[in-house]
Amino acid sequence: MGFFDWLRHRNADPDEARPAAAPSAADAAEVAAPVQPRDEWEPVAPFVPVDAAEHRTVVVAATAIAAGDRPESQMVVRRVSAVNPEHRLVSCIASAIAAGSMETSQFVVKNIYKKVTEEDHAA
Repeated sequence: MGFFDWLRHRNADPDEARPAAAPSAADAAEVAAPVQPRDEWEPVAPFVPVDAAEHRTVVVAATAIAAGDRPESQMVVRRVSAVNPEHRLVSCIASAIAAGSMETSQFVVKNIYKKVTEEDHAA
């Protein structure tokens, strides 16, 4: 389907928008590929919350830097987070493996998931 066909049929019913043709290999791949990981996978957060005792140091340092740059401004710190070491390690390893196979490409790690095991559920 070309761009102009898409423009003509974008507000039509989904059944009417597509011609009655056999599904292509790309359509079959879209149906087979899951959009979200299944329940046994959970996302790994890139940042983790910081202990409340460490907030004061970070907030004082950030406001001091901001006040030195713009003394007439006002700063509100809403959340303090630290880099998750697990997320950083996995993204570095994945990028290194990918860069080894394709040296001229650039990579962005968008999501990292870890498999949930029975040990993780038992408390």
